[in-house]
Amino acid sequence: MILLSRFGRFLFYTIIFFFFAAPLSWLLLTSVDGTPTTGWNMPTPITVTNYTDLFAAGDIYQWMVNSFILALGTMVATVILSTLAAYPLSRVQFRGKTVFMYTLLLARVMPIAAIIVPIFSIAVFLNMINKFSGAILLFTAMQLPISLWIMKGFVDSIPIQLEESAWIDGCSRFSALVRIVFPLMGPGVAVVGLFAFLGAWGDFLIPLVLLRSPDKFPIAMGLFRAFDSRGNADFGMLTALAVFYSIPSVALYLFARQYLVKGLMGGGVKM
Repeated sequence: MILLSRFGRFLFYTIIFFFFAAPLSWLLLTSVDGTPTTGWNMPTPITVTNYTDLFAAGDIYQWMVNSFILALGTMVATVILSTLAAYPLSRVQFRGKTVFMYTLLLARVMPIAAIIVPIFSIAVFLNMINKFSGAILLFTAMQLPISLWIMKGFVDSIPIQLEESAWIDGCSRFSALVRIVFPLMGPGVAVVGLFAFLGAWGDFLIPLVLLRSPDKFPIAMGLFRAFDSRGNADFGMLTALAVFYSIPSVALYLFARQYLVKGLMGGGVKM
């Protein structure tokens, strides 16, 4: 049994290495390699030329600003809308609520590529092509189903008696939501905000379809443009861009990680 346990542990760490550690280490090492290749090797010598060339190109600044506009806009819109929608879904009982909640999940599990044509048609009709507002609206719509489930679970866990006490003291429902309920939903807000930010930050298909001007491209589009028509790329600059692209996501995760477990475990939903 001990030998089998050790073998299982060895197999687990081997899988982790090959599917996570190895690609990540190749990315980091290649980004500081003066002669980058597709193979895994130690850079000789170590250089930051790839990073200096990346920033010298100038496009990275515009890509970064555009990515932050899309990600932050989606995060703010998703948190506000999911909070305001989750409150009545939790506090008000109505016929068909369970069906409605599961229909939301059905809408989320639909592959975005399968419905991108009608989405594009709607965006054209609403004159939202090549506008950040159109992309943010679509990102928010994609994030709302899961966000509603998480936020509703948090509202469910907050005793209604707290709000009733506030109502007796003269607070309206909205005032009680802002002063009583919302502060207690901090972990849920952190989780929803993190998922919304990462969803918009890492998406490629929606900017590809909706954003047409190079001055509106996010970093994901910048990574795509790093390849030429034959699929060749400057691996040094490409990996440097990929590392720089990952920094905000990792930083946000490190900032919000203390809320993740509490947020995900505390969002148990009861119908």
